[in-house]
Amino acid sequence: MKKLLSMLLAVVMVVSMFACLGASALADDIPTITWYMVGGGQPANYDSWKAKVDAYLEEKIGVHLDVQCISWGDWGDRRSVIVQTNEPYDIMFTDSGSYIGDVNMGAFADLTELIKETPGLTETIPEDYLKACEIDGKLYAIPAYKDSSMTQYFVWTEEYVADHPEYADAHTLADIGPILEAVHEETGDVFLMNKDGISAIIGNKYDNFGTGLPTIGISYTSGENKIVPVFEQEDVLADLRTMHEYFNAGLINSDAAVADEATGICALGVAQGWPSAAKGWGEGRGCPVVVSQFEDTVLSNDTVQGSMACISASSEHPLEALKVLELVNTDSWLRDALAYGEEGVNFEYVQDKDTGETGVYKLNTDWTLAAYTQGTFFDMTLEATKYEPAEGEEAPAEDQYVVPENYYVNEVQVQNENATPSPALGFIFDATPVADQLAACQAIFAEYKGLIQTGTGDPDVEVPNMMEAMRAEGFDEIVAEAQSQFDAWLAG
Repeated sequence: MKKLLSMLLAVVMVVSMFACLGASALADDIPTITWYMVGGGQPANYDSWKAKVDAYLEEKIGVHLDVQCISWGDWGDRRSVIVQTNEPYDIMFTDSGSYIGDVNMGAFADLTELIKETPGLTETIPEDYLKACEIDGKLYAIPAYKDSSMTQYFVWTEEYVADHPEYADAHTLADIGPILEAVHEETGDVFLMNKDGISAIIGNKYDNFGTGLPTIGISYTSGENKIVPVFEQEDVLADLRTMHEYFNAGLINSDAAVADEATGICALGVAQGWPSAAKGWGEGRGCPVVVSQFEDTVLSNDTVQGSMACISASSEHPLEALKVLELVNTDSWLRDALAYGEEGVNFEYVQDKDTGETGVYKLNTDWTLAAYTQGTFFDMTLEATKYEPAEGEEAPAEDQYVVPENYYVNEVQVQNENATPSPALGFIFDATPVADQLAACQAIFAEYKGLIQTGTGDPDVEVPNMMEAMRAEGFDEIVAEAQSQFDAWLAG
């Protein structure tokens, strides 16, 4: 009997051992996709969040996810090390600042054919936006389809323009003059800017097609397909002269050319976004604001390439990584988890008190991943606010919530669909033949930018000085090289 019991016990142990090995092997078969993001560092509740996300992803597409969030201050250096040392990863955030260089190093996988395996991406992201991420006809990145066009707004302090409703029809720098002058006389406040000035003076009109040199570009609207010295064009010079008039009239802060920051209550500022973003802009200013659109919405490689996800050329699971990106761009649960954190810890789902629409109510500000780096805005659940009863209105017995209209669809998507595309959309400039000239001219522009783009300096003096210095460093060679490449691209 003892011998029989011993034999049965041995069989049970063997069966148990194989069962454990089988479960372990099963777990080992689930690939883990490592994704490098940028933000405020690794969230405190990352482990509990990951457990929920892994269970969801395992059921949906058979993978787990390892998110590594690098802090903003460390991102540039850390990204360079990851790329240059071929550190193992699957997905990485990138933008136009480093994308082309990293592709030229062979860092990222060619997704041109692979994306055919993830139809959710090609159905969600417009073809032109994918084309804007191509290099030599090959796709190496998936853009985050969000405010991928660029719309600039004049941002007015609401109280100051209460008696000037004409602000809503002011869409150019020339238009704002009478309103700004009246508000300045009434309040003493000014058009507030830092040493970067108003880049939209150029950016709304000319695309510098990824050169990083705003003094070279191609017009969005001329139809000439000609690359020009932007600051010598009459439409730009007219705006610069207007800005100089405002500065001389005391309508712009006197330290604009050297100020590192421009914050606080002011008459006017400029910001990129969409109308509903005014709430956040007002919070940053410390008072409610209203907006009027500054010229037209434009679309270029640079506007699309503000946020992209690339897959490592060395990834062992490129298709699985692409399927993660497909799910992020088509599945609201996963999109919300990346953008807002862990349900019940960082946020909770609530319903609008009147419409019943679902919204996200943030329980804290502890979630540190940057949402704009992850994927589309259009499958994210909107943020809700607590309902605040009007004065004299009886407070509800329990918390009630308000979910706004879908500004991503009603505002951002409409802007994207109506944007003026650059004639150079999809054109990638190879700066290698003129790299030295480009670097020298970029350094010269940095010296003059504060004077010229804030209205501080006389553009009829400072622009010729800047362009003379640039031409001495080979500016015209850059223009000629860019035009040659652009003509070849058009012909192809």
